[in-house]
Amino acid sequence: MKKPKNLYLIWSIFALFIISMNLRASITSISPVLKNIQADLHMSSISISLLTALPVFCMGIFAPIAGTLSKRWGLEMTIAISVLVIGVSTALRLVATFPLLLLLTAVFAGIGIAITGPLISGYIKKHFPKATSSMIGVYSAGMGIGASLSAGLVVPVMHTFHHSWNVALAIWALLAVIGIIVWLPILKRSTQTKSEATESVNPKTHLPWKNRYAWLLMIIFGLQSGVYYSLATWLAPKVQEIGFSAGYAATVVTIFSIMQMICSLIIPILINKSVNRKPWLILSASCSAIGIILLLTGGLSPMIGAVLMGIGAGGLFPLAMILPLDVTATAIDASQWTAMVQFGGYLISGVIPMLVGIVKDVTNTYNYAFMALLFILLLLLFLSLKVRKKREFNLPTNELDTSTASVK
Repeated sequence: MKKPKNLYLIWSIFALFIISMNLRASITSISPVLKNIQADLHMSSISISLLTALPVFCMGIFAPIAGTLSKRWGLEMTIAISVLVIGVSTALRLVATFPLLLLLTAVFAGIGIAITGPLISGYIKKHFPKATSSMIGVYSAGMGIGASLSAGLVVPVMHTFHHSWNVALAIWALLAVIGIIVWLPILKRSTQTKSEATESVNPKTHLPWKNRYAWLLMIIFGLQSGVYYSLATWLAPKVQEIGFSAGYAATVVTIFSIMQMICSLIIPILINKSVNRKPWLILSASCSAIGIILLLTGGLSPMIGAVLMGIGAGGLFPLAMILPLDVTATAIDASQWTAMVQFGGYLISGVIPMLVGIVKDVTNTYNYAFMALLFILLLLLFLSLKVRKKREFNLPTNELDTSTASVK
């Protein structure tokens, strides 16, 4: 009897990984072909920037409805429907021959991602309650690999299909097709038990707006995500400003992405049995800060700075995802806390890269812009000191009232 259970466990982890690959590919595939899109559709710089900005804002705005949809359709079914939305919106880029339709695909992809993200946290809490950190690592690695593949292969795919950026963007809908296929056994296995049905209609289950600790986690998530998106956007131009070639700058960004992807898997596994996330948050934020300082001073190769910033980003994102799971006792509560954290967090993270760009335009240098990122990391270090150990939460045995959860 153990063998089928073990096989299902392995399949669940694999399915989680494949589903996670869908959560960034539709966004990261845009940047390498941005100039081609702009030239073909005659879009302004402001409108073309919305292709990456809109999904991020949608990821925040629509995150709160994840719990409501989950209560109506069930956790696993809602994840499947959301991935289908991502896939359909991505596939529509094949026929997106005018700006409005292309922008709409970005909006609906963002909505699908917004709903899937919090529910994956709930799924992890439901099925892997003793290995939440490790599974967040699988989740983060899946997103990182999906993002890296789409960003790295979109241009070769475009060249293969007669320089068609439509095909190059739409082809990533295949990830959603594969994701839904591997998710089918999970759907088949998922049957609502009486206790789960009771939990799904529990009136106490709602977004924890009145909980100050939830607001702390929201701000931490927003700051770390904002720094990541800023580095992903402005790291290459900063390296070129120092005096390095465009090719070298691209290599630096690749090193940053690879280190981020590796550490987003390794660090959650390392801390799975730890009850204290604070030292890891401080270490990760410090690595990013030191990496930025090295860039600003120019004392060492930008590669070293990229490695440190990659380690920092690779630790901060999964840690910010783990923290809501530490304070919750049930799958639906985990989804609701994550939804609130991502709601405000992604709104914050969408604004920070734009502020960095404004600082650069005003000062005509990236130095002050990266100093602003350094200040944000120092603020993140201060807020990390307020993060509590897992055992310091008053969690009832069966459920957590998300509005009244307290810290000793």
